[in-house]
Amino acid sequence: MKIQVSFILTIFITFFSASCKKGSVSPKNTTNILGKWNIINDSTFAGVGANNHPVNYAGQTGDYFDLRTDNRIYIKEGTKLDTLSYSLISDATILIVPFGIRLNGVPEKSYITNLTAHSATISAPVGATPGGLFGRKINLNR
Repeated sequence: MKIQVSFILTIFITFFSASCKKGSVSPKNTTNILGKWNIINDSTFAGVGANNHPVNYAGQTGDYFDLRTDNRIYIKEGTKLDTLSYSLISDATILIVPFGIRLNGVPEKSYITNLTAHSATISAPVGATPGGLFGRKINLNR
């Protein structure tokens, strides 16, 4: 009986300590991604089926990717303007609607890498569907 109680207690403590560490968002790190960024390049896919192809956009002077505290991203690429919504899941994970592929109406998690005071990369995973490849990667600097 004592062995069973010890085993259950060990599992409970392990699970509890692991769950306390996950999902915490450090305000210091997440605020690093906020603000206005210059677009270096934006790689995505366009078209459906046989017309599906990669599209690589090279940022121009005046282009921006502006992450605001109201959970909106304002984007300017050339003459195109766009507004997306986002939520930070962790220091390295962000949900951007729409950005990349959506499965059952839910956007895939995108990942923030190479985050410094002057550069960042946001990548949505590339997924293959019957309509073609979908995904997105944007390199930013300031």
